[in-house]
Amino acid sequence: MGWIADFFRLAWGFLYWNSRKTAYRLRLKRGRGRCPCQHPSDSGRAIETGCAAMIHWNDPARFRRLCPLLQQIDSGAWRCSVNRTEVRPFWSRAFAFYGASVVIVYLVATFSVFAFMRNVGYPVTYPGVLWPPAWEKFTAIRTDFFLNQYRTAAQAGDTQAALMSLSTAYNLDPQNYAAGRQLAQAWQIGQPGLSNQIYRRLLADHPSEAEATAQVWFRALLARGDFREVEKLAVKRINAAPAQSAAWLNAFLFANRRTGDASLRRHLAETPSLPPAARFLLPLADSLQGAPPGRQRTVLISAAAGAGDSLSFFHVCRELLSRGLANETLEWLERRAGLLGPRDVMPLRLDALATLGWTSTLRSEVENLLVTDPDPVVVELLSAHLIRHPDAAVRAMVFPRLDRTPLPSTPASYSAYLSLFCAAGVGEDIERLRWTAARIKAFVQADFRSLDVIGEGLLEGNRRRIENYLPALQPLPLEVTYALFEHYAPAS
Repeated sequence: MGWIADFFRLAWGFLYWNSRKTAYRLRLKRGRGRCPCQHPSDSGRAIETGCAAMIHWNDPARFRRLCPLLQQIDSGAWRCSVNRTEVRPFWSRAFAFYGASVVIVYLVATFSVFAFMRNVGYPVTYPGVLWPPAWEKFTAIRTDFFLNQYRTAAQAGDTQAALMSLSTAYNLDPQNYAAGRQLAQAWQIGQPGLSNQIYRRLLADHPSEAEATAQVWFRALLARGDFREVEKLAVKRINAAPAQSAAWLNAFLFANRRTGDASLRRHLAETPSLPPAARFLLPLADSLQGAPPGRQRTVLISAAAGAGDSLSFFHVCRELLSRGLANETLEWLERRAGLLGPRDVMPLRLDALATLGWTSTLRSEVENLLVTDPDPVVVELLSAHLIRHPDAAVRAMVFPRLDRTPLPSTPASYSAYLSLFCAAGVGEDIERLRWTAARIKAFVQADFRSLDVIGEGLLEGNRRRIENYLPALQPLPLEVTYALFEHYAPAS
C-alpha cells in the first residue's frame, strides 16, 4: 500500500515543494536563502548532496516525477544532480499532473453519471453527458422520461405512480404547460387546493394559453360547486378580455346567485371597459335581489323590452321562467323573434311550454326535433330540458328514437349520453338510466363501476349533493351542469 501513500505525497508535493522552491529562488536573487530540499549538512554540490524532500517516501524513484533533478548514483544512493544554487521548481509538471488528474476524475465522474442515468432509463448519450453545453438538455430529457413513466402507469391503471411521475415532470420543468395542465386536471378531484394552485400558476406563466386554461379550470370549479372561485375567475377573465366575455358573464351571474355577493357584483359593475351586456345585466341582478314578486315581474318585463343584445335578452327570458312567468316569456320571444337564434329559442320555448302544462304543443315540438337523425347538440338540449322539467312522456319520445338510431361514435356523443344519463336519473327512470349506462360503458369500452353508484345517487334526489358526482361525469355540457344545479341545489 506504499504506492497509495506516495501518490498522496505526490499530489501534495507538487504544490508544496514547487512553492518552497519558488520562494527559495526569489530569496536567492537577494543573496540569501537556504535550499528547502537538500540536506543542509551536505556540501550543496551536484551528486554530493542528498535530497531531504524524499526521506519519507516509500520509493524515492517516485519522487523523480515531482523533481527530475533527483538521480541515483552507481552505489544506489539518491543525490541531487545540480548545485544548491541551481535548484528550481517544476511547475509545468505540477500543472500537467493536476490537469491530467482533473481530466481523469472528470471522465470517471461523467461516465459514472452516464451509467447511472442509462441504468435508470434516461435516453442520454455519453457525449451529451461529457460536453457541458449539452447539460441544459438534461431537464427536458428527465421531464420526457417522467412523462413517459406517467403514460405507462396511467395505461396500466396505476394512478398513484402516474401522479407521482407527472408531478415530478412538472416540478422539473414548471414551464411545461401540457404537464402542468394534466397535473392540475388529475388533482382536481383528490387535491382541489393543489389543483387550484397549479391553475393559477399556469395562468401567470402562460398568458397565451390563459383562456384555454381558465375554461378547463372553470369546469373543474363548477363541477365541485366552488362558486366563490368561479366568481373570482370569471371577474378576472371579464376584465382580461371584455369583448369575449359573454360566457364568463353568464358563469359569474350563475355563481353569484348562489353566493349572494352583492359587493363583488357592484365592484365588477364599476369596471370601465365592461361590455354592454354586463352593464345591462349587473344592475338588473341588483334590482331583482330581495324585490317582491310583483316588482320582479315589472323589472323583468321592462328589461325584456330594453335588452339590446342576444345574451341580455336570453338571460332575461331565463329569469322570467325561473319565476314561473312562462306566458310573458313566450310573448317576448314572439315580439323579439329575430334577436335569438334557433339554438337559444328552442330550450326557452320547451321550458315555457312545460311550465304552462301545454303538453300537446310540447310533444309536437319535441317530435319535430327528432324527425331527422338525432344530433348530439339537440340531445344535450333535450336532456337539459328534461332535467329542469322531468316528463315521462317526453322521455318516451327521446330514448326510443335514440335506440333506433344511435348517436355516432364521437366525443360529442359521449357528452350527449352523459346528459341523457343525468336526465334519466333526475326523472327516476331506472330502466332508461340502465339503458344509458350500458351505452356509456360500451362507448368508453370500460367497466366504469362508479357510474352505477352515481346513478343510485341521482335517483335519491336532493338527499345527495350533486357536487359529489359531477367531477366523474365529465365532459358534461354547461347547460346540463347548470340544469343539474338548478334541480338539486337551486339558488335561494
